[in-house]
Amino acid sequence: MSTNLSDEQKKRIEENRQKNLARLKRNRTSKDDQNGSPNLLKRKITKTFETTDKTSPKRSINQVITPEETSYKSKFIQFNEDNSIKRSKTQEERNKVEQNRLRAIEIQQNKLREKEKQSSTATASAASSNIYNDPNVKPQQTTSLEDIRLNKNHSDFIFDSKKGKFQPPPIKKKDYIEFDFATMQDSKGGFINDETKPRHDEETLNEWKEKQKKLEQLKQSAPPLDINQAPKCYECESLDIDLNLFTNFNKVRACRKCIKSKPEKYSLLVKTECKEDYLLTEPELQDLSILPRIEKPNPHGYSKMQLFLRFQVEEFAFKKWGSSEGLDLEWERREQNKLKRKEKKYQESLQEMRKKTRAEEFTRKLRDGKSLNYKHLHDWSAPLKIDDHTIKKRCIDCGIEIEEVII
Repeated sequence: MSTNLSDEQKKRIEENRQKNLARLKRNRTSKDDQNGSPNLLKRKITKTFETTDKTSPKRSINQVITPEETSYKSKFIQFNEDNSIKRSKTQEERNKVEQNRLRAIEIQQNKLREKEKQSSTATASAASSNIYNDPNVKPQQTTSLEDIRLNKNHSDFIFDSKKGKFQPPPIKKKDYIEFDFATMQDSKGGFINDETKPRHDEETLNEWKEKQKKLEQLKQSAPPLDINQAPKCYECESLDIDLNLFTNFNKVRACRKCIKSKPEKYSLLVKTECKEDYLLTEPELQDLSILPRIEKPNPHGYSKMQLFLRFQVEEFAFKKWGSSEGLDLEWERREQNKLKRKEKKYQESLQEMRKKTRAEEFTRKLRDGKSLNYKHLHDWSAPLKIDDHTIKKRCIDCGIEIEEVII
């Protein structure tokens, strides 16, 4: 079956054939580049010829491929005829190398023996310290410092050949750490601790325990056999006394009914009230032998609230200032001193302000070119009538305004 092709079709077929041939040549050249073929070497040599033709004189191919041999000389290194380093050793050098090799082998064997001894002693001690001596219990594996450093006991350690170091896995920590709070001490963050000296109001653990025992005995005690010897209220002689006052305020005997009915005697005072109303100092309030107190959580802050019994505070304050009249006189004296201090401070600030205004007046006079003894005379403008009986004037120079009443 014959096919008649036109000239255009033949041209297209020829173009496609040329394109395929060019593609095949390109693929071959890329493979030669990867494998390092001699064609690549020839191409490189031709390129070097093309580049060197412009700068250097022409050379043959043998001169380019095999350059002229150069001889090396040194005082410390011996070279062969083909310029390679001479590696032959004398008999003494060979003996030294052999001795060093044997010594290194011996050191390595000694280290292995020491490790085996340590592991055997550790397993023996673990087996002896087992409480139950159970044969099923396996002894704990021990590790040496070298194993920990290189992390040999873990199967997931990695040796990085580039850095030449072992890269251990991340350290596994426990979720919590147990502390014995009975043996811990507060170091105050490295600052000086002044609590080494015992305070006069500090009680020991044994004293606190005895106090708690007495409280429990009072709470759980049965009613007294002899009613006449039982503690009674000061006011109504009732047996139902308040344990809070009896235990914390030097055995004050008062029932709950009397506490509510007489707040002027049995109410509790805060420390600020004791300072402001009864003029007591901080050391006096801190001394438990003088004024007993109780502590409660403060609803307005973080520090604990200290509460004192009213009639005990009054007794101590009257004893300190002589009587209730002496306390009132002292309070009045302190209030007068406060007023004097305020007045003195006000007068000092007023004097300072006068000095400033006087200095400003002097500077204004000097600025205007007037003498310091110059007195200003007002030059009033025409009066301005405000009402039937009042007029208003203004100084033209200083700008002051006055009002005059016409009678």
